Amino acid sequence: MAPAIRIVEVGPRDGLQNISDAIPTSTKLELIQRLHQTGLNTIELTSVVSPKAIPQLADCREVLGNAAINALLDDPQLRLPVLVPNEKGLEIARKHDVREIALFISATEGFSKANINCTVAQGIERNIKLAALAKASGIAVRGYVSCIFADPYDGPTPLSAVLHCAKSLLDAGCYEVSLGDTLGIGSPSNVNELINYLVSNGIPVEKLAGHFHDTYGQAVANVWEAFNNGIRVFDSSVAGLGGCPFAPGAKGNVASEDLVYMFHNAGISTGVNLPKLVETGVWISRKLGKSNSSRVGTALSTKAPVKKSKSVRLNWTMLNETEGLQIYRSGVNLKIVLNRPRNGNTLTVAMISELKSAIASASTNPLISRIVITANGRFFCTGMDLGKGSTAVGENSSDAQFTRLTGLFEVIDQCPKVTIAALNGPAFGGGVGLAFACDLRIFTKGSNLTLSEVKLGICAATISKYVIRELGVAFAREVMLSAREVTPTELKSFGVVTEIAENEEDLRRRVDSMLVRLKAASADASRMSKELVRLAWAHGGSEEQASGIKALFEEMMRPNADGAHGVKEFQAKRKVDWDVYVQRKVKL
Repeated sequence: MAPAIRIVEVGPRDGLQNISDAIPTSTKLELIQRLHQTGLNTIELTSVVSPKAIPQLADCREVLGNAAINALLDDPQLRLPVLVPNEKGLEIARKHDVREIALFISATEGFSKANINCTVAQGIERNIKLAALAKASGIAVRGYVSCIFADPYDGPTPLSAVLHCAKSLLDAGCYEVSLGDTLGIGSPSNVNELINYLVSNGIPVEKLAGHFHDTYGQAVANVWEAFNNGIRVFDSSVAGLGGCPFAPGAKGNVASEDLVYMFHNAGISTGVNLPKLVETGVWISRKLGKSNSSRVGTALSTKAPVKKSKSVRLNWTMLNETEGLQIYRSGVNLKIVLNRPRNGNTLTVAMISELKSAIASASTNPLISRIVITANGRFFCTGMDLGKGSTAVGENSSDAQFTRLTGLFEVIDQCPKVTIAALNGPAFGGGVGLAFACDLRIFTKGSNLTLSEVKLGICAATISKYVIRELGVAFAREVMLSAREVTPTELKSFGVVTEIAENEEDLRRRVDSMLVRLKAASADASRMSKELVRLAWAHGGSEEQASGIKALFEEMMRPNADGAHGVKEFQAKRKVDWDVYVQRKVKL
């Protein structure tokens, strides 16, 4: 039987569009897939809009062109609307075989001019044309009317203005019109009044949907009131994502979890698996580094927490301690801890020498597979020691300092072992170089990076190679010129940070867990993989890359290489603990 209520999930579009930090396309695609797996059959995918207008949705073509999304678009049981603002957007949607679009108008002049730079009349005229073009191509059209109760510029919205817009969209060919309380200011009495007014003036209630924001905490109550007035379609967003930039302190859309719980508790079917929906809300909230705005989602996830992998703690033994470093070992893992917390772990001449020596020694030790660089204290590393008598800046003897610093970063970068930077706190200058010369990075929440050199009249010379390689040219240029803080969440969105820990204790747990997971990877294969990345970065498309790839291929195919053992164990259906393998191999 068809569900009694149809929920239009708007999280991937309306829920994400106002988030300032860039969200990876892969996260958006996974969100859509997870939402589909909950049983939701109407999911608003994205908006084909100018990247300048909404930077967050600049990847709309990548989303629509994804093979998995194409498979969903081919499913006739699903409604996957895409918001389009103009003919160009419609043409792009058509090229990607989109079967349904959504059109948008404001019921009020102030919001219309601020949001889409046209009058209400012009917006209606534009949408009439778009609807005609879409229907001529066999594309279904859904309509949105915003600011149904109030406009941030014009004040209360007249009922007649909402009627005019709803009627215009239906007359244009929209199969349904969603009524949007954009500011989240309405209450049940407003909902009752508006719906009765629209229906009494000839708008069929079955052609209406509700789109309520939760700024004043009235969204769920408004949905229930709309349901009791005959509406059976409601827009909502997983984890309550979204919000209106014109309403300070505004909450997002009504949470999908809250709606599903309310209707199910009343014996009204939605066709949605609530536990899976709750799990999705928890997942996307963690991905975005945001609190979960769904009360139901928060309550149920606390009662029945999402399964986590069992935390593993390694036993570490101190091998050596100097004034600036502590060195620990656990099996084939080495941990180097910067230990000048009172001085922000600045890189003194002695520390640079000791750090370089420790990594160089580990690089040639067959019993070491991975190296962790972390620190004690509030900071990870505040960079080069600029104290009086400690720096060559302003002197005529800079060659030695240059050689020391480039030698340190080079020995980390060229290390054949897997290197992991575990940032316990903020990093500046050379500390950023340490992090970016490593292969993998785990940050605590407060571990912001700052390339502050320009403030001192200098530049990030010795670390620029690694900064630009990891961040990309455009982003690296921006952060070097602005000298601003870059957050772990921002870095994670670029794929630069692997995990973000809550605090230092969580950082230690995550480092240990990562080291245990990496036991599944051959140390020799990891070395070769690092070389493949280096070849692509330094010699992409050249003969040197081609010959390097061939040499690595021949190396991995040798009878005495790790691959021979790994494939043999795979054929025998046995998992390989490569840490044990390394220790046995060296003993033999």
